[in-house]
Amino acid sequence: MRILPFLTIAAAVTAVAGTSPSDPRKALSLLPAWFEPAPDNTRFTSHITSMPVSIDASGAVLGGKLRMSLAGGQPKARLEGVQRQAATSTYFVGRQRDKWRADVPHFDRVAVRGAYPGIDVLYYAQDKRLEYDFLVQPGSDPKAIRLRFSGIKPKLAASGELELSAGIRQHAPVAYQMRDGQRVPVASSYEIARNGEVGFRLGAYDRKLPLVIDPVVSWSGYVVGNTSDIINAVVADPAGGFWVAGSALAQVDIPEDTNPYYLTNSGLQDIFLAKIVPDGTAWKLVYWSYIGGTANDEANGLTWFGNRLAMTGSTASTDFPLSGNAFQLELGDPNPDNEDADDDEVAGGIDAFVFVYDPSAGGLDTLTYSTYYGGTGTDVGQAIAAGPNGMLAITGYTNSGVLYGATEGVALQPSNRGGQDTFVAVLRPFADTVPGTLIMSTFLGGNSTDVANSIGFDSKGMVYVAGTTLSNDFPLAGASYQSTAKAGGNVFFTKLDPTKTAFDSLLYSTYIGGRGIDSGQAMVIDSQDRAWIAGYTTSNDLPVTPGAYQLSLAGGVDAFLLAVDPSKTGAAIIPYCTYFGDTGTDIAYGLAQSPKDGSFTLGGYTTSANFPQKNIDGYTKPPVRLVESWAARIDPTKFDASALVWSLTFGGNLNDVVTTIAVDAQGSAFLAGFSNSNNLPVSSGQVKPTDAATDTGFFFLVK
Repeated sequence: MRILPFLTIAAAVTAVAGTSPSDPRKALSLLPAWFEPAPDNTRFTSHITSMPVSIDASGAVLGGKLRMSLAGGQPKARLEGVQRQAATSTYFVGRQRDKWRADVPHFDRVAVRGAYPGIDVLYYAQDKRLEYDFLVQPGSDPKAIRLRFSGIKPKLAASGELELSAGIRQHAPVAYQMRDGQRVPVASSYEIARNGEVGFRLGAYDRKLPLVIDPVVSWSGYVVGNTSDIINAVVADPAGGFWVAGSALAQVDIPEDTNPYYLTNSGLQDIFLAKIVPDGTAWKLVYWSYIGGTANDEANGLTWFGNRLAMTGSTASTDFPLSGNAFQLELGDPNPDNEDADDDEVAGGIDAFVFVYDPSAGGLDTLTYSTYYGGTGTDVGQAIAAGPNGMLAITGYTNSGVLYGATEGVALQPSNRGGQDTFVAVLRPFADTVPGTLIMSTFLGGNSTDVANSIGFDSKGMVYVAGTTLSNDFPLAGASYQSTAKAGGNVFFTKLDPTKTAFDSLLYSTYIGGRGIDSGQAMVIDSQDRAWIAGYTTSNDLPVTPGAYQLSLAGGVDAFLLAVDPSKTGAAIIPYCTYFGDTGTDIAYGLAQSPKDGSFTLGGYTTSANFPQKNIDGYTKPPVRLVESWAARIDPTKFDASALVWSLTFGGNLNDVVTTIAVDAQGSAFLAGFSNSNNLPVSSGQVKPTDAATDTGFFFLVK
């Protein structure tokens, strides 16, 4: 799987209940933007607006660069948040607890009271664009309002818009008064003084009534410097709604006297964790948290762990927040007590992590456990699963030569055999002692590249791992369905006993694939302890089962869904296998099983013009313009075409990719990922207003 590079959740789509979802675009709705105060309460910053905005009592920084000052404003103007939202943010950034922030409030609006005599400024977001109103009280003089833009000379366009630098413009102003409950327009336009300051020219109005002057700020095109946001993991909340996790590049305010060549910060990528819930035909954000250190941090896997959330991913931060009986306290230090470690065993640049989070605890107590896990190189956690007896398991890939806890005589595989191997770690985060925390730590791989993308526990506490291998000597065990590797790359499936050591821990392992490239991307374990694996293939000889939905490869690359039953032998090990796709490239990254009827929802991306579509009432399939996201539900208990319950594509003019899926108790499928399309269809008619060169997290719901 591509290692996908904070969250601006771009869009949501809802379809009606039943097996024939309605047109998902009709109910598309944007999450509301919000503003947060800085720790010292001297400024507010925006979230989920079309550009980063920082507001203080004397003006605002637009797009991370352009300073707009309230020239001649009152020095005693008061900054305050207006219309507080229910949601809050929490920041676990760095290892110093006194630097962590909890319960940071969200506000719909930000006001500067008394910016000028008798005049307030009110900032807010409308359709993700920044708007700010000047609220002029009766008898006050609007000529006092003067805007100064740092380092530039604004230009007045023929349309009446104010053209600013960095691709930012202000639409022609709107002014009005309220009389007897009716909005009465007032003629208004910008006027630019010789010194470059901007004021307002107004027509006749009633000076005994309040006056509102309303400019709107927006991007005029694609501008380098927007934040890159990706959703990598999602789980359904039993109480309703969905938790999503991923990563974001943090934005910093550029000093107003500088004009850097490149605006985007190359580091400071933090993890985010957010909860969103349906709110009528829209969505609302009810929880938000940042997690990370002073370097780059990314979340890739998320799961429920009792009433807590557990997460894995990767971090390059030497000050990643740790908590509880963490077994590895330093980044890239697999041998903390070994003074005789080899000279080449130096601190690794990137480690995996395990993070356990209790959002119900509130404040800083939400962090209940956190540890590094890794070796001397790059170690990336791809997936996490919760098992019995308080166990968690993570997997991913590593190029480290040694791993924490992977010792000779204990680990199934104590060393790296192929340059990039899979790793597997099993732990009990709440064990009484640190030595009792890490149960299993091992490499898993052969003489080439091996990458695990998914992990899970069966009903007996055994660990299942699935991914992709290019090795021709991947460790096999039991009655392997396929005992030799075929050309290109194969899916691997491995079953481990975390209570055993060395070779005794390997219970079953097999290749699965054909003569092309076969990649396992996601896995679900069902109630019969069968592993269902989704991914993509170029092989035309997968072990397709009779009656499967699609019996042969339709394009150059097709998605697939197959089941593995390690309790069986021979052909019975693969009780189900189907292709899914059409004549282009069809990739599956996400997979989830419905607790309602046992069906499976897949999703990913497609370039196929004739991608299968079914049971979407009133929905006209958009053309596949470049790369479209797709979602489909398959019922493997049915045969042939009837196995496809529904299928759709969704996207805009560029790249739209589903990376993760959750299905709630009612069977509704929540699909999330990233998009750089600038025209995702929304019910308000607005288009996605972020830089087309950057990725933005998006989601849609199919009921």
